[in-house]
Amino acid sequence: MALSLLRFGARVVTRSLPKANSTGIVCLEQVNARCHTTRISLGNFLKAAQWLEQRLYSKSAAGKRETQLENQSESDSDSDSDLDNESYKKERGSSEFWRRKMRTFHGLLDINKDGVISFDDLQILVDRFVDLGHLSPQHQKEFYNVIKTMWEERWGSIGPYNLVTTEQYLEDMHHVMNDKQLRKKVHNFLPYLFKALDKDKSGLISVEEYKLFYKCLGLTDEAAIVSFSVIDENCDGQLSLKEFVKLGRDFFLSEDQERPSRMFWGPLIH
Repeated sequence: MALSLLRFGARVVTRSLPKANSTGIVCLEQVNARCHTTRISLGNFLKAAQWLEQRLYSKSAAGKRETQLENQSESDSDSDSDLDNESYKKERGSSEFWRRKMRTFHGLLDINKDGVISFDDLQILVDRFVDLGHLSPQHQKEFYNVIKTMWEERWGSIGPYNLVTTEQYLEDMHHVMNDKQLRKKVHNFLPYLFKALDKDKSGLISVEEYKLFYKCLGLTDEAAIVSFSVIDENCDGQLSLKEFVKLGRDFFLSEDQERPSRMFWGPLIH
């Protein structure tokens, strides 16, 4: 009730405020006089103004948080400048090392280990991250939509008979590697993984939270510890969103065997 009165008072006073003088300033004496005329004290007016300012700031901050992950997908991690430093005498994605990495990732997506990826496999994997309970409802919805769009754009319709073999996945990723626009999208889902793992909402992932990552992937805590020790290049014991996305993206796009990102998704298959 009190807030409603303050809001009403602010509207009344605002409508009746005198115009600013030539310097663009409304004199406090004028405001006080007008407040007296409308039987609203200057103190209550200032309280109402402060309340309105806080409300506007709160809504603005919430909007920024909801678009943070979308903006991250268009951040400097989209740039190919760091990867372009690698020498490509042949087409991208031609090395056996890169193919080994892609086979490793295909194996992670193949949840039921039947040798092919289905949309159900991806759905189960997404559910595991969502079930950690750290994503907002809005981010959950966005995460599912990103995965659905990725599937439809790269592998077609969603259905029980649309299955992706290892060779099909390698062929698809080879196409992604050699198409600049597709390379910009390859990491779109990574910010959602980060948010799902950030249990304490600190904006940083510790080795304990990285273990959650590996648990969702069906990998061991021991493997998580080993991988984290490699990818934590500055040895500060934590990964920022930017570091996490860059490492995950480099795994898909780099053919440099010395890059720490080779360990991002766990030990490579032989």
